[in-house]
Amino acid sequence: MDVTADGSDAIASSSTASPTTSGVSTSSTFVQPSVPRNQTYRWRNRHIPNQNKNYSIDEAMVPYYGRHSCKQFIRGKPIRWGYKLWVGATRLGYVLWFDPYQGKSSTIAEGYKQFGLGGSVILECADVLQGRHPTLPFHLFFDNYFSSIPLLHELGNRGLRATGTVRENRTSKCPLEANKDFKKTERGSFVYKSSSPNSILVCKWNDNSVVTVASNTGTVEPLHKVKRFSQELKRFVHIEQPSVIRQYNENMGGVDRSDQNIGLYRTSIRGKKWYFSLFYGGEYDHLAFRRSLAKGLLESYKRSDKRGPCPTGRSHRESSRYDGADHLVQYSAPQLRCKVCKVKSFFICQKCKVHLHPKNCFIEFHTQ
Repeated sequence: MDVTADGSDAIASSSTASPTTSGVSTSSTFVQPSVPRNQTYRWRNRHIPNQNKNYSIDEAMVPYYGRHSCKQFIRGKPIRWGYKLWVGATRLGYVLWFDPYQGKSSTIAEGYKQFGLGGSVILECADVLQGRHPTLPFHLFFDNYFSSIPLLHELGNRGLRATGTVRENRTSKCPLEANKDFKKTERGSFVYKSSSPNSILVCKWNDNSVVTVASNTGTVEPLHKVKRFSQELKRFVHIEQPSVIRQYNENMGGVDRSDQNIGLYRTSIRGKKWYFSLFYGGEYDHLAFRRSLAKGLLESYKRSDKRGPCPTGRSHRESSRYDGADHLVQYSAPQLRCKVCKVKSFFICQKCKVHLHPKNCFIEFHTQ
C-alpha cells in the first residue's frame, strides 16, 4: 500500500503498476525549471576555472637594517628588523594583496575607525577582493590581532565568510567560561555560543592552551579526531576537535607559506637606498618567468632519439646561455669549429657543450 508524504494511507496501487514507481508518492509538487527552453550559449577557446575562495590575511616582514621611519621591530619573529606588510595570500602561499604598514603615520578610513587598525586592514583587503570578483563567495581567515565580533558582523553583511581566533576581551560579552577556569577541564573539551543577529559562532576549545575561534559561517560539527601526546600517560591520545577549529588550521598558513617560499629564494641587494629591499628587478612578468623556467628544464634534460651526429640548432641552450652560472672552460678532443669565429678549438663550455676559444670567443658567446 502506498503512503503519502504526511503518513496517511492511500488507495492501493494497481497490480499492473511499474515496479520502479511502487512505494513512491505521486503527490510531489512540480518545480518549474529555471533554465529557458531555448537557452543559447557562447563558447570560448579558454576555460576560466573556479577561483580559490579561501584567503588568509596576516603580517609579513621584509628584512631591512638601515635607517627609515617605517622600520619595525617585532620580538620573537624570524625577521625582527625590517618593513612590516599586511599580506593577503591563498592557502598555497600566492600573494594577492599587500599593503605596507607605515607606523603612526598610517591612515585609516573614516568609516573603518570603529574596527581599529586590524579590522580596517581586513576590510581594505575585502574591498580589493570584491572589487575584482564581486560574485565569488570569499572566505577570509585571520588571527586575533585583527578579529572582533563587530568585524565578523560587518563582513557577513557584505556577503563574505570569515573565521579567526579572537581575544577573550573582544568577544562582545559572550557568556562563555573564562580561560583560566576552562583550562582546568579535560583536554579536548569545548563550549560554544551563537549570537543573534547574524548567527556568529564563538567556540572555545581546550588543547595545549585555550583557543577561542569566532566565525560567521563555521559550525562545531562534524567533530574530528586529532592526535596529541599526553604527558600524563606518556603516549599519544586522540581528542575531539570542532570543525571550525580544523577549518581555521587548514587555511590560515597561507602568508607563512609565502614567507617560506620567499625566504628560500630571497634576492640580497646591498645598497644605500631604502627601497632596494622592497622593489627590485625589471619588466619580467610571471608568464616570462614560467617560460624561461620551462625552457631551462627542457634544455637540461633534453634527450635526442636520433642516431648519429646532428647539427646543433640556433636556439641551442638560449635560455641558460646568458645566466652567468657554471659556464666553465673544459678541454675536449678532438677539436671542432668554434661557435663564434669558426676556427677549430680544443676547448668547450662545460654547460653549453659548444666549442669556443677560452678568451674572446668565450666572453662574446655568453654576453648579450
